[in-house]
Formats: sequence, C-alpha cells, structure tokens
Amino acid sequence: MRHREPSTDASSEPQPQPARRPSSPPRWRRLRFVVLAVAVLYLLAVASIWLALPIVGDRWWPGTLILFGPRRLVALPLLVIVPAALLVQRRALLPAALASAIVAGPILGFTFSLRALTGDADSHDLRVASFNTGSRAMDIDRLKGFVAETRPDVIAMQECSASESELNAAFPGWSVHVDTGMCLVSRHPLLKAESRDRRDVWDQGGHGAILRYEIALPDALRPSSEEPRGTRVFSLLNLHLETPREAIEALIHGLWKQAAEHDRVIALRAWESELARQWVDEAPYPVVIAGDFNMPVDSAIYRRFWAGFENAFSRAGLGFGATKRTRWFGVRIDHVLAGPGWTTERAWIGPDLGSDHLPIVADLRWSGTPREGRAER
Repeated sequence: MRHREPSTDASSEPQPQPARRPSSPPRWRRLRFVVLAVAVLYLLAVASIWLALPIVGDRWWPGTLILFGPRRLVALPLLVIVPAALLVQRRALLPAALASAIVAGPILGFTFSLRALTGDADSHDLRVASFNTGSRAMDIDRLKGFVAETRPDVIAMQECSASESELNAAFPGWSVHVDTGMCLVSRHPLLKAESRDRRDVWDQGGHGAILRYEIALPDALRPSSEEPRGTRVFSLLNLHLETPREAIEALIHGLWKQAAEHDRVIALRAWESELARQWVDEAPYPVVIAGDFNMPVDSAIYRRFWAGFENAFSRAGLGFGATKRTRWFGVRIDHVLAGPGWTTERAWIGPDLGSDHLPIVADLRWSGTPREGRAER
C-alpha cells in the first residue's frame, strides 16, 4: 500500500491576515466632525456678513452697528477654530483659511495694491491731502511739518479751527480759503471758491459742508500737452457730511427701540450725500472729491452716491487705511475720490497730527481733458 506524502501546498496553510488599522474612538470621530462643521459654518457666516453689509449697512440698524462697530470681533472665532483644526481635523484648515481671507479683506477692509508697492513717488500731476483736524485747536507747527515732509499740492481740511491769517502766515505764497470750519490750502492758483448755503441742512440738524473750488494745474508738468499752457483747470470739492454718531449712540442704549432715530439720521445723511453729488455733477472741470464722508466704502449710502468714482485708497493703497480712530478700533471714513479725467497712482494714510482723524494722501495723474464725462450714479 502506498503512503501519501503530506501536502506541502502553500494554499493549504493558513494565510496571515493584514494588520487592521485601529479605528478612531467614536468620541474622537465626533470631535473631528464637529471641528469641520464649525469651520464650514463660520465660513458661511462671514461670507453672509460680507455680502449683506453693503446692502444693510446704513440702511437697517443691525447692519449700521456692524458697519461702524469693532468688526475685528468677527475674527475672534478663528482663535479657536484654527488651533482645533491643527490638532484635530486638518481638513478644517481650508474653510478657516477662506474665512480668514474674507474677514481680513472685505470685512476689516485690508487693501493690497501693487501700485502702492511699485509706484513712483514722483509719478503724479497732483498730490491731494484730506484731513479732519478735529474740533480742538489746530497745531499749526505739526501741520507745517506734515506739509514739508509729504509735499501735498492741495490740502482740504474739515473742522478747521485755523484762521485765514494763520494759514497765510504758515504757508506764504499759497492760495488759502477758509469758510465756517472748512479750509483749503493750495500751492496752485485758486481761481474760484463756492460754498453751498447750509441753512437748510442746519434746520434739519445736519452738517452738510459742501465747498467747490476751481484750481489751475500748471501745464509745465506736461510740456507735450497740446493745450495752451495754463489752461488745465480741475474742480475740487471739500466735504464734511453728517456723522452717524447720534444714531449709533441711540442704538447702543435702546437697540430696536431707537430704530426710528436711526432711520431719521440715515435719511439726513443720504440727503446730504445727494446734495453733495449734485454739486459734483455741476462741476465744470474734471473732479477730485476729498473730505470726511463719515461713511466707509461698504455703506449703502456710499455705494449709492459715490461708488462711481475711483476711491484712491481702495485703488492704490496698502493696509487697513483707518482714518478715524477710537480707543478700541478704527474705520476708514475719510476719502479722496477721483472722477473721470484722473487716475490714482498711490494713496496712503498720514501720521498722527493731534486729531482723532488721520490725514489721507493721494497721488493723482491727469488722464483727460476739461469737461470730460461724469462718473456714473
């Protein structure tokens, strides 16, 4: 009888099972899901604020509180979301990064422009400075130092306490105009100055300072110009529009109970912008608008009346650009706007000159001819 040899077929031997990856505990999986969900929900929330603010800010009272309030509070959840994403759920970093970009840019107002980094300091035809000097006495010596360092061609000032004689003494040979807290100092010839009668605005409790100037810009800057020398003239408007302070203070103390007061102030501010825009549209020459608008660029009032102009800092600035400062935060409510016939080369925020506002400076280049078309409304 034949004896069968034991089989050596490998298939008959038990196969080793691959090592199974230990699964995460249920609590850990839930935590990772929660971190990712919170990051996505936060992204949706900040995107909603970004899209809604230009619609409801200066129109509906909660939007106005956010518009002029400490917007940096919106960024506080990132202090929790980002570390949690790094430790627990790396996939949450993507929505956190997108949310950070929205918060820093559209919501907090960070502006990045290559022109601000690469622009030539001498590549301009006009350097304009706008400065709300504050209701306190102006420090003329600090203003003179700012002018000597910055070398503006025109300075438009609001809440200006200096007299015409003081400014003439400080800037000999310059053109000076003073009218009820509004001052203009220009190294170029001032051909005409007009001030809108404010009594109708004062009767409604507003401010509404609207002044329009005609200033000659020497053609020596452009020897190749086909126009006769000395004929380039531009219109400059110096504005100080009503503040939202009363509405904000009422809302802080009464919230929705003060909605009627909020609506009254908003209507007054919109009316003042409408009056100012009428004066802009009636200007005979290419327009530059400077002043304290008392509204940021994402205000519904700003977008209605002023979005058709080129905002110098939005176009060629770098940073957050806050011009009005409080103890806790700042907001950009002072602007230089360029109408058709001008392009912005650079814009920046000036130093502290003793006011609760900072000056804003813009380099503009002449790109058109007198009586060119108006900005769209």
